[in-house]
Amino acid sequence: MRQIPRASQRVLPWAMVAALTGLAQEQPMRCATDPLSRLIHIAYAVPAGAPEAVRVRCSWSPPGQGPWRAARVQPLLSETAVALLREEDWRPWARGEVTEVRAAGLERTVVFNPYPEAQSGGVVDIDFRVEVCTDGGPLLVRHEARIQADNRDVVYLDDWSKVLQKDAVSTGPKAGCWLLQGGTSPGTSPGATSGMRLVGAGEADLPLLTMPMALSGPYALFVYSYGGVSLRLSGALGYDRLGSRVPYREELWRWTRLDWQHLIVRQSYAYTGPAASRLDYVKLVPLTPDLVARLDAAFGPPDRFVASYWEPYSYAFSDVVQDASWHLQYLDAYREADVSLVDTQLGRFGMKMVYETRVTDQLLYQTQGDPIGAIANPQTTNVGRMQQYTNTLQATLWSAQALGLTVHANFGATNCYPGSPLQGDFSKQHPEWMRGHALRYELPEVRRFILDLYRETLEIGATGLSIDFCRYPEGIDTPETCTGFLRELRALADAYGQRLGRRIPILVRFPLHGERLSERFDDATWVREGLVDYLCPSNIQGRFHGFGIAPYLEATKGSACTLLPQIDALEWGLPKPGLFLWRVQQLYDQGAAGLYVYQGDAMVLGSPVQRRCMRMLRSSQAVRHFWAEEARLRPACSKGIHISHASQHPGYHSWERLHVWLEGLPMGAVELHLDDHLVNRFDGPPYILGSQDLSGDGALPAGEHTLRVRARDGAGWLERTFRILSAG
Repeated sequence: MRQIPRASQRVLPWAMVAALTGLAQEQPMRCATDPLSRLIHIAYAVPAGAPEAVRVRCSWSPPGQGPWRAARVQPLLSETAVALLREEDWRPWARGEVTEVRAAGLERTVVFNPYPEAQSGGVVDIDFRVEVCTDGGPLLVRHEARIQADNRDVVYLDDWSKVLQKDAVSTGPKAGCWLLQGGTSPGTSPGATSGMRLVGAGEADLPLLTMPMALSGPYALFVYSYGGVSLRLSGALGYDRLGSRVPYREELWRWTRLDWQHLIVRQSYAYTGPAASRLDYVKLVPLTPDLVARLDAAFGPPDRFVASYWEPYSYAFSDVVQDASWHLQYLDAYREADVSLVDTQLGRFGMKMVYETRVTDQLLYQTQGDPIGAIANPQTTNVGRMQQYTNTLQATLWSAQALGLTVHANFGATNCYPGSPLQGDFSKQHPEWMRGHALRYELPEVRRFILDLYRETLEIGATGLSIDFCRYPEGIDTPETCTGFLRELRALADAYGQRLGRRIPILVRFPLHGERLSERFDDATWVREGLVDYLCPSNIQGRFHGFGIAPYLEATKGSACTLLPQIDALEWGLPKPGLFLWRVQQLYDQGAAGLYVYQGDAMVLGSPVQRRCMRMLRSSQAVRHFWAEEARLRPACSKGIHISHASQHPGYHSWERLHVWLEGLPMGAVELHLDDHLVNRFDGPPYILGSQDLSGDGALPAGEHTLRVRARDGAGWLERTFRILSAG
């Protein structure tokens, strides 16, 4: 970015700004190119007399020529705020408009992407205009400057007609081919790329595509895919699913050396098979050694232990599994996330198992999953095919060994899923051994069956065992039953450990004190008797996000047992990365030596942003640094109030908590008013509607509501009103 000499800007003193008369004056701006993204940050002043909300109109033109064209801009926001954006927030940005609130007398920033319209041959040389208006339209002030930038070293993969597989792409509808679509094609977003975007209709399997590259050295890879696509580098093991929630917003995929690499494009998959896919462009930005070092430093030195859940079932649900390498590809993401222990679920006792069992029946055919959108019970044969073609546990173990990962064989304590395709033969044949949906652990026949399954995993080669009494603790009737079972499991593990010459560790996830049925679990006795190696007090289904860990620290003090308090990575958990890392820092400050991340696969295998967040958990220094940077940058970000999205159709459910994130404001006082009634008042985070415990389930009755959130901003308050829907 070459700064324009101040003499070339027409500057008038602030005293001449008639802020409320509608008389516009030209004022200076500060412009800089971000060295990583090459997006242009344009900082401008909002008049001191501006009203509560102002509309900012941004436009550009060739230097000294006109006409002025709308500039696709975004306000300066954190990744947390971006993840929580609603359509009403981002819709005006494509036409060059942003709204700033309580910004009088402040400097605000818009982020401008000059590609493709305002960049010719990699060079940006334009006039840029920022007009600050009252919300009703009258102009308060105009800022104008010339912007120049040289991005000729940036590579854009934006013409997909250049893939190696020429017969696999077509400019018109053609069976078995990807469609090449120009920027002005009907139904597309004009100007998203200067070349030909790639579209897969999702009606049939499409071939992989290879975009050749002849680059060397480190690059940052940014992807714009408004619709979703899967990508990998030719030298990598697994694909990443990428897709922008906000139109025209690029996603930082990764930074890496590109020596001898090509880009591989794969269509997305859903539980019904091939899914609609789209790829607009990939931007490759060369990195200096200093910039690479700064990016890598964000992860810090590892000093914490992080166990993360991995459920092959869920990912096979919407993928095509045909050989054992599938497991290697997915587990490689855990290596990249630097996870200490991969807790691999093989099923829940009483259901068909999702590994190569001979003790009970496998899940080989159709199954049903959790709601997807408006589909209450989506069904697929994809998981069954995984069991038809691969050995899940065996493949997981050899993949983990190859990747340097530690794996536990995890079982959910019990859920027989009676009457569904998931129900196993054992529970069908012995309904008298069930209590509701759960097997009864007080019965020796049930415990023998469960221990036989654990014995089988040890014979296959499991190096650690895990049992999950959350989310379904109903199989346990008394603390004595649970402790007695764990004694039997410990004896089994020790017998195999003696044969191997080492201890077989056991991890237990159980309901934290105060959770549903927590009185049936005596964790202090487990530690005292040396029955467990990892103690994971946990919430159930997204409640109790901020529980205290003092009693568990006391129980494990001086023992060989490692306390790993659970943190939720579920979609209805704490918003990421901000509030999620706020809770992580809280746990580390309280003395936790590590964490158990439930549904950690949602982060490891979700967006690259979330995988990088997961990688930070191994370092308390990295987490502290994140919050130090967050505090430093917070005043520069546009002020706003954001709330977590409902996780399922049609709206928020009783078991999920609605969270609030403040952007550009101190994390101070917040009030939540539901239908004009004050429900909560907080002095600091976490901000939620209702309460964290079970009583919070009734905070949001079924139906439509008005939620008004107020946040203290200096001497005043920032307010935002949301229309929300609850499913009850």
